[in-house]
Amino acid sequence: MKKILIIALSLILPLCTFAQKKGFKLVEKSGEKPEWVGKGSVKDFIIVQSDKPTIDEAKADAMQKVRAEIASSVATNVMRTVNSYTQKTIEDGNATTNATMSIESTSKIAKMPAIQGVSITKAETYQELFKNKKTGEEYYNLYVKYPFSQFDLVELVTAYEKHEKEIDNQIAEYEDGLDNIESVEQIDAAIIALGALSKELGSDDARVDRISGISNRYIAIYDNIIIDIVNNVKGQLTVRLVYNGKTVATSQKPRVSSNCAAQFNVKNDDNNVIINYNADYCYDQDDNYIEIRFRFGSKFVKEKAYFK
Repeated sequence: MKKILIIALSLILPLCTFAQKKGFKLVEKSGEKPEWVGKGSVKDFIIVQSDKPTIDEAKADAMQKVRAEIASSVATNVMRTVNSYTQKTIEDGNATTNATMSIESTSKIAKMPAIQGVSITKAETYQELFKNKKTGEEYYNLYVKYPFSQFDLVELVTAYEKHEKEIDNQIAEYEDGLDNIESVEQIDAAIIALGALSKELGSDDARVDRISGISNRYIAIYDNIIIDIVNNVKGQLTVRLVYNGKTVATSQKPRVSSNCAAQFNVKNDDNNVIINYNADYCYDQDDNYIEIRFRFGSKFVKEKAYFK
Protein backbone atom coordinates (compact mmCIF):
# COMPACT_ATOMS: atom_id res chain seq x y z
CA MET A 1 0.00 0.00 0.00
CA LYS A 2 1.55 3.24 -1.10
CA LYS A 3 1.45 6.25 1.16
CA ILE A 4 2.22 9.90 0.60
CA LEU A 5 3.09 11.97 3.65
CA ILE A 6 3.39 15.73 3.41
CA ILE A 7 4.65 17.31 6.62
CA ALA A 8 3.69 20.96 6.77
CA LEU A 9 2.82 22.68 10.02
CA SER A 10 -0.01 25.05 9.27
CA LEU A 11 -1.16 26.68 12.44
CA ILE A 12 -1.99 30.17 11.25
CA LEU A 13 -5.34 31.33 12.55
CA PRO A 14 -6.83 34.67 11.57
CA LEU A 15 -6.87 35.95 15.14
CA CYS A 16 -6.95 39.42 16.51
CA THR A 17 -8.03 40.83 19.84
CA PHE A 18 -11.82 40.72 19.82
CA ALA A 19 -13.58 44.04 20.03
CA GLN A 20 -15.11 44.82 23.37
CA LYS A 21 -18.89 44.44 23.30
CA LYS A 22 -20.90 47.65 23.51
CA GLY A 23 -21.97 48.56 27.05
CA PHE A 24 -19.43 46.21 28.68
CA LYS A 25 -16.36 47.27 30.63
CA LEU A 26 -13.28 45.36 31.69
CA VAL A 27 -13.61 44.65 35.41
CA GLU A 28 -11.06 41.91 35.99
CA LYS A 29 -8.12 40.20 34.31
CA SER A 30 -5.88 37.29 35.20
CA GLY A 31 -2.66 39.31 34.99
CA GLU A 32 -0.58 41.32 32.58
CA LYS A 33 -1.67 40.73 29.01
CA PRO A 34 0.94 38.46 27.34
CA GLU A 35 2.58 39.62 24.14
CA TRP A 36 1.13 36.65 22.20
CA VAL A 37 -2.50 37.71 22.79
CA GLY A 38 -4.00 38.87 19.52
CA LYS A 39 -1.29 37.31 17.38
CA GLY A 40 -2.31 35.17 14.45
CA SER A 41 0.33 32.54 15.08
CA VAL A 42 3.38 31.67 17.13
CA LYS A 43 5.79 28.93 16.03
CA ASP A 44 5.06 25.58 17.71
CA PHE A 45 1.84 26.86 19.30
CA ILE A 46 -1.86 27.11 18.51
CA ILE A 47 -3.54 30.32 19.66
CA VAL A 48 -7.31 30.57 20.01
CA GLN A 49 -9.77 32.96 21.64
CA SER A 50 -13.25 32.45 23.06
CA ASP A 51 -15.79 34.77 24.65
CA LYS A 52 -18.56 33.12 26.64
CA PRO A 53 -20.85 33.99 29.57
CA THR A 54 -18.89 31.73 31.97
CA ILE A 55 -15.24 30.80 32.21
CA ASP A 56 -16.05 27.08 32.00
CA GLU A 57 -17.92 27.62 28.74
CA ALA A 58 -15.04 29.69 27.39
CA LYS A 59 -12.52 26.98 28.30
CA ALA A 60 -14.62 24.25 26.66
CA ASP A 61 -15.10 26.32 23.51
CA ALA A 62 -11.41 27.26 23.31
CA MET A 63 -10.25 23.66 23.66
CA GLN A 64 -12.73 22.55 21.01
CA LYS A 65 -11.12 25.08 18.68
CA VAL A 66 -7.66 23.75 19.58
CA ARG A 67 -8.76 20.18 18.81
CA ALA A 68 -10.29 21.25 15.51
CA GLU A 69 -7.08 23.01 14.50
CA ILE A 70 -4.96 19.98 15.41
CA ALA A 71 -7.30 17.68 13.48
CA SER A 72 -7.18 19.99 10.47
CA SER A 73 -3.37 19.97 10.54
CA VAL A 74 -3.27 16.17 10.71
CA ALA A 75 -5.88 15.82 7.94
CA THR A 76 -3.87 18.14 5.69
CA ASN A 77 -0.80 15.98 6.15
CA VAL A 78 -2.38 12.55 5.67
CA MET A 79 -3.06 11.10 2.26
CA ARG A 80 -3.45 7.37 1.89
CA THR A 81 -4.08 4.88 -0.87
CA VAL A 82 -7.23 3.05 0.16
CA ASN A 83 -8.30 -0.28 -1.31
CA SER A 84 -11.95 0.47 -1.98
CA TYR A 85 -12.95 -2.53 -4.08
CA THR A 86 -15.94 -4.72 -3.26
CA GLN A 87 -14.91 -7.61 -5.46
CA LYS A 88 -11.84 -8.93 -7.21
CA THR A 89 -11.59 -8.98 -10.99
CA ILE A 90 -10.01 -12.09 -12.48
CA GLU A 91 -8.45 -11.84 -15.93
CA ASP A 92 -6.30 -14.61 -17.40
CA GLY A 93 -5.89 -16.06 -13.94
CA ASN A 94 -4.65 -12.82 -12.45
CA ALA A 95 -6.55 -10.94 -9.72
CA THR A 96 -6.71 -7.16 -10.00
CA THR A 97 -8.23 -4.51 -7.75
CA ASN A 98 -9.15 -0.86 -8.02
CA ALA A 99 -7.67 1.83 -5.73
CA THR A 100 -8.60 5.42 -4.97
CA MET A 101 -6.75 8.29 -3.31
CA SER A 102 -8.48 9.60 -0.21
CA ILE A 103 -7.78 12.65 1.95
CA GLU A 104 -8.93 11.93 5.48
CA SER A 105 -11.74 14.03 6.94
CA THR A 106 -11.08 16.41 9.82
CA SER A 107 -14.15 15.24 11.74
CA LYS A 108 -12.94 11.64 11.63
CA ILE A 109 -9.42 12.51 12.75
CA ALA A 110 -10.79 14.68 15.57
CA LYS A 111 -12.12 11.48 17.19
CA MET A 112 -8.58 10.22 17.81
CA PRO A 113 -8.07 9.59 21.56
CA ALA A 114 -4.85 11.65 21.47
CA ILE A 115 -6.78 14.65 20.16
CA GLN A 116 -9.82 14.16 22.38
CA GLY A 117 -7.41 14.04 25.34
CA VAL A 118 -6.06 17.52 24.64
CA SER A 119 -6.30 19.44 27.93
CA ILE A 120 -6.17 23.10 28.87
CA THR A 121 -3.79 22.17 31.70
CA LYS A 122 -1.02 22.01 29.06
CA ALA A 123 -1.80 25.50 27.78
CA GLU A 124 -0.86 29.05 28.73
CA THR A 125 -3.98 31.16 29.27
CA TYR A 126 -5.04 34.74 29.78
CA GLN A 127 -8.56 35.82 30.66
CA GLU A 128 -10.55 39.01 31.00
CA LEU A 129 -13.93 39.56 32.62
CA PHE A 130 -16.29 42.17 31.14
CA LYS A 131 -19.49 43.38 32.77
CA ASN A 132 -22.46 45.49 31.78
CA LYS A 133 -23.38 47.48 34.90
CA LYS A 134 -26.84 48.37 33.59
CA THR A 135 -27.96 44.83 32.81
CA GLY A 136 -25.68 42.87 35.11
CA GLU A 137 -24.59 40.71 32.20
CA GLU A 138 -20.99 39.58 31.97
CA TYR A 139 -18.74 37.53 29.75
CA TYR A 140 -15.19 36.21 29.68
CA ASN A 141 -12.59 36.70 27.00
CA LEU A 142 -10.26 33.74 27.17
CA TYR A 143 -7.02 33.43 25.19
CA VAL A 144 -5.27 30.05 24.95
CA LYS A 145 -1.74 29.33 23.76
CA TYR A 146 -1.47 25.56 23.29
CA PRO A 147 1.88 23.85 22.54
CA PHE A 148 1.84 21.96 19.24
CA SER A 149 5.15 21.49 17.44
CA GLN A 150 6.05 19.81 14.18
CA PHE A 151 7.22 16.84 16.23
CA ASP A 152 3.72 16.62 17.77
CA LEU A 153 2.19 16.76 14.31
CA VAL A 154 4.42 14.00 12.93
CA GLU A 155 3.67 11.87 16.00
CA LEU A 156 -0.11 12.23 15.48
CA VAL A 157 0.12 11.57 11.74
CA THR A 158 2.16 8.44 12.43
CA ALA A 159 -0.30 7.23 15.09
CA TYR A 160 -3.24 7.87 12.82
CA GLU A 161 -1.70 6.04 9.87
CA LYS A 162 -0.80 3.11 12.11
CA HIS A 163 -4.38 2.91 13.36
CA GLU A 164 -5.76 3.11 9.82
CA LYS A 165 -3.39 0.40 8.61
CA GLU A 166 -4.58 -1.83 11.45
CA ILE A 167 -8.15 -1.32 10.22
CA ASP A 168 -7.06 -2.14 6.65
CA ASN A 169 -5.46 -5.34 7.93
CA GLN A 170 -8.59 -6.28 9.86
CA ILE A 171 -10.74 -5.82 6.77
CA ALA A 172 -8.34 -7.93 4.72
CA GLU A 173 -8.37 -10.67 7.37
CA TYR A 174 -12.16 -10.83 7.37
CA GLU A 175 -12.18 -11.00 3.58
CA ASP A 176 -9.61 -13.82 3.62
CA GLY A 177 -11.74 -15.57 6.24
CA LEU A 178 -14.50 -16.05 3.67
CA ASP A 179 -12.40 -18.82 2.13
CA ASN A 180 -11.88 -20.61 5.43
CA ILE A 181 -15.21 -20.95 7.23
CA GLU A 182 -14.92 -23.42 10.10
CA SER A 183 -17.92 -22.56 12.27
CA VAL A 184 -21.21 -20.72 12.27
CA GLU A 185 -19.95 -18.66 15.21
CA GLN A 186 -17.06 -17.45 13.04
CA ILE A 187 -19.61 -16.06 10.57
CA ASP A 188 -21.62 -14.42 13.36
CA ALA A 189 -18.52 -12.81 14.88
CA ALA A 190 -17.32 -11.51 11.50
CA ILE A 191 -20.66 -9.86 10.71
CA ILE A 192 -20.76 -8.14 14.12
CA ALA A 193 -17.12 -7.00 13.89
CA LEU A 194 -17.56 -5.67 10.35
CA GLY A 195 -20.62 -3.72 11.45
CA ALA A 196 -18.63 -2.14 14.30
CA LEU A 197 -15.80 -1.25 11.91
CA SER A 198 -18.23 0.38 9.52
CA LYS A 199 -19.65 2.57 12.31
CA GLU A 200 -16.15 3.52 13.44
CA LEU A 201 -15.15 4.64 9.96
CA GLY A 202 -18.26 6.67 9.14
CA SER A 203 -20.17 6.96 5.89
CA ASP A 204 -17.62 9.24 4.21
CA ASP A 205 -14.88 6.59 4.29
CA ALA A 206 -14.31 4.78 0.99
CA ARG A 207 -13.79 1.48 2.83
CA VAL A 208 -17.38 1.34 4.12
CA ASP A 209 -18.64 0.00 0.78
CA ARG A 210 -15.97 -2.68 0.83
CA ILE A 211 -16.91 -3.67 4.38
CA SER A 212 -20.58 -3.82 3.39
CA GLY A 213 -19.72 -6.11 0.48
CA ILE A 214 -17.70 -8.45 2.68
CA SER A 215 -20.44 -8.51 5.32
CA ASN A 216 -23.06 -9.38 2.71
CA ARG A 217 -20.89 -12.24 1.52
CA TYR A 218 -20.75 -13.59 5.07
CA ILE A 219 -24.53 -13.30 5.38
CA ALA A 220 -24.95 -15.13 2.06
CA ILE A 221 -23.08 -18.12 3.50
CA TYR A 222 -26.08 -18.83 5.71
CA ASP A 223 -28.12 -19.54 2.54
CA ASN A 224 -25.57 -22.10 1.40
CA ILE A 225 -25.18 -24.13 4.58
CA ILE A 226 -26.93 -27.50 4.33
CA ILE A 227 -27.80 -30.16 6.88
CA ASP A 228 -26.14 -33.44 5.95
CA ILE A 229 -27.46 -36.72 7.39
CA VAL A 230 -24.53 -38.75 8.72
CA ASN A 231 -26.44 -41.64 10.29
CA ASN A 232 -30.14 -42.41 10.46
CA VAL A 233 -31.46 -45.40 12.42
CA LYS A 234 -34.68 -45.71 14.34
CA GLY A 235 -34.21 -43.95 17.69
CA GLN A 236 -31.10 -42.01 16.71
CA LEU A 237 -30.24 -39.45 14.05
CA THR A 238 -26.82 -37.91 13.46
CA VAL A 239 -26.40 -34.83 11.28
CA ARG A 240 -23.74 -32.25 10.49
CA LEU A 241 -23.60 -28.83 8.84
CA VAL A 242 -21.83 -28.55 5.50
CA TYR A 243 -20.70 -25.50 3.52
CA ASN A 244 -18.83 -25.72 0.25
CA GLY A 245 -18.30 -29.42 0.80
CA LYS A 246 -16.67 -28.87 4.21
CA THR A 247 -18.04 -29.62 7.65
CA VAL A 248 -18.96 -26.49 9.62
CA ALA A 249 -19.07 -26.63 13.40
CA THR A 250 -21.61 -24.93 15.65
CA SER A 251 -22.29 -24.69 19.36
CA GLN A 252 -25.96 -24.12 18.56
CA LYS A 253 -28.44 -26.92 19.13
CA PRO A 254 -31.19 -27.23 16.52
CA ARG A 255 -34.90 -27.20 17.14
CA VAL A 256 -36.24 -30.70 16.54
CA SER A 257 -39.78 -31.83 15.78
CA SER A 258 -41.53 -34.90 14.38
CA ASN A 259 -44.90 -36.16 13.20
CA CYS A 260 -44.66 -39.09 15.63
CA ALA A 261 -41.41 -39.23 17.63
CA ALA A 262 -41.03 -37.70 21.09
CA GLN A 263 -38.69 -37.36 24.08
CA PHE A 264 -35.84 -35.79 22.11
CA ASN A 265 -32.35 -35.58 23.50
CA VAL A 266 -30.04 -33.38 21.43
CA LYS A 267 -26.31 -33.08 21.99
CA ASN A 268 -23.36 -31.74 20.02
CA ASP A 269 -20.50 -34.20 19.59
CA ASP A 270 -17.47 -32.66 17.89
CA ASN A 271 -18.83 -31.45 14.51
CA ASN A 272 -21.89 -33.69 14.64
CA VAL A 273 -25.29 -33.23 16.22
CA ILE A 274 -26.71 -36.44 17.73
CA ILE A 275 -30.47 -36.64 18.22
CA ASN A 276 -31.88 -39.48 20.31
CA TYR A 277 -35.65 -39.95 20.44
CA ASN A 278 -38.49 -42.26 21.36
CA ALA A 279 -40.12 -43.86 18.28
CA ASP A 280 -42.68 -46.04 20.09
CA TYR A 281 -45.56 -44.17 18.47
CA CYS A 282 -44.15 -44.32 14.94
CA TYR A 283 -45.52 -46.99 12.56
CA ASP A 284 -43.95 -48.61 9.52
CA GLN A 285 -46.82 -47.71 7.22
CA ASP A 286 -46.44 -44.00 7.93
CA ASP A 287 -43.99 -41.47 6.50
CA ASN A 288 -42.16 -40.93 9.75
CA TYR A 289 -39.72 -38.07 9.92
CA ILE A 290 -37.57 -35.91 12.16
CA GLU A 291 -37.32 -32.23 11.17
CA ILE A 292 -34.15 -30.39 12.16
CA ARG A 293 -34.08 -26.60 12.06
CA PHE A 294 -31.27 -24.16 12.76
CA ARG A 295 -31.51 -20.38 12.80
CA PHE A 296 -28.43 -18.49 11.63
CA GLY A 297 -28.88 -14.72 11.85
CA SER A 298 -32.28 -14.13 10.21
CA LYS A 299 -31.97 -17.29 8.08
CA PHE A 300 -33.46 -20.73 8.74
CA VAL A 301 -31.75 -23.93 7.62
CA LYS A 302 -33.85 -27.07 7.90
CA GLU A 303 -33.98 -30.68 6.77
CA LYS A 304 -36.32 -33.66 7.14
CA ALA A 305 -34.91 -37.08 7.86
CA TYR A 306 -37.35 -39.94 7.14
CA PHE A 307 -37.15 -43.30 8.93
CA LYS A 308 -39.06 -46.55 9.19
